[in-house]
Amino acid sequence: MLKSSTGWRKQTPERAYFSDLAANAPIGNHGRAEIRKLLNRIRPVLRTNTTQMLLLNILFDATYDQDWQKGSQPIVWLSNEALARQLNISVNATRAALRSLTDMGIISHHDSANCRRSGQRDRSGRIVHAHGISLALLEARFDELTAKADRLDLENHRRRILRNDITSLRRDIMAALDMSKETLPARRWQSFAKRLDHLRTFLGKIGRASVEHLERMHRDFERLWKALNALVMGDLDKKTDTKASSDGHLLEPTTHPKTVSCNDKRSCAYAQHSGFEADSACGAEKMALENEPERIVKPEQAENPAKSGRRIDLRTVLTACPIISELSAEPPRNWRELDAYAAELRPMLGVSAHAWAEMRQVAGQGLASLALAITAQKQADGEVSSPGGYLRGMARKAADGELHLEKSLHGLLARKLAARASQPGAELFL
Repeated sequence: MLKSSTGWRKQTPERAYFSDLAANAPIGNHGRAEIRKLLNRIRPVLRTNTTQMLLLNILFDATYDQDWQKGSQPIVWLSNEALARQLNISVNATRAALRSLTDMGIISHHDSANCRRSGQRDRSGRIVHAHGISLALLEARFDELTAKADRLDLENHRRRILRNDITSLRRDIMAALDMSKETLPARRWQSFAKRLDHLRTFLGKIGRASVEHLERMHRDFERLWKALNALVMGDLDKKTDTKASSDGHLLEPTTHPKTVSCNDKRSCAYAQHSGFEADSACGAEKMALENEPERIVKPEQAENPAKSGRRIDLRTVLTACPIISELSAEPPRNWRELDAYAAELRPMLGVSAHAWAEMRQVAGQGLASLALAITAQKQADGEVSSPGGYLRGMARKAADGELHLEKSLHGLLARKLAARASQPGAELFL
């Protein structure tokens, strides 16, 4: 502990360093508004508590714009009693909060001979003389604190991505386990279920996990998903898998929407083969498609096509949307049959031919059929009152690249699995 020159305030090497830094702060490099933005970002960086942050905001609000201009100093001369009244705490608690902010290097003290705070401003609002609490360290450490806040923002962004990916992987594994319970050998199935339970236990509270822990858990969940998916995909019907591959029914990003035109002979032939002639409004749909102006594809979009996403098993769709099996005479056995049934389902839901044509033009036939199945199930569950309006909303999201059918499908699947688990005698693998 260094001896204070005044005998009133105790000094430490850190406080002495911060005092020198505040005395040489380049006041005027950043305006008061920029300092305010920094102030709103540094709480998670410095890990200040509520009282300390409120005190810092009170001190900052006591400064003027002129205090942050070149040639001035942002000094506040409010007494501890005045600060305590605004904070609604005791004077001793106020002193403790001031000491903590001083040790953090956020404030410093510009003391008079007797350590009393005082100050005076001229008519323009500029400080003539002042002794009190200096906020010049916010300017002196502006670049340092901004860099720390940026790193923390990147870390939080990475943490959010890992949380979402882990949640998606967990749902995929749960759905695959539920569908493969009767096809996989009992011991093999129980082995995967135990590994899932172990990973969930080791994961703990995902909201408080560090980035390093989340990255390790993401790798473990991904390895488990790949191993389980390899077995499930190997057990699928080869015919169904071949047709799904030829039709290209993948969940794809909608950043670059597909263009569909009935002038394309292959599209018309596929539509006829899919059974769209069964729809009485098929002619109107074709006319709507032909009358729709073709979407202009920019050269950069043509050079950088959207990458395909994760394949969605048809059984997952039928499990999440049981209304399809209930309404159809025979459940679809492959994606081509689901596309054909979508033409029959559309008028049953009251969706206009124009809305259906718009969805197919923006998202493509495969995603449009999947979107219609999700819409039908949500209407059956009472979540959607206007299927046509809901489908048009999906089309707008697809045009903006914000349509994520995988999340909607996972949400429906989770609710169906939860309802099945609540039935008496149901076996759980969770």
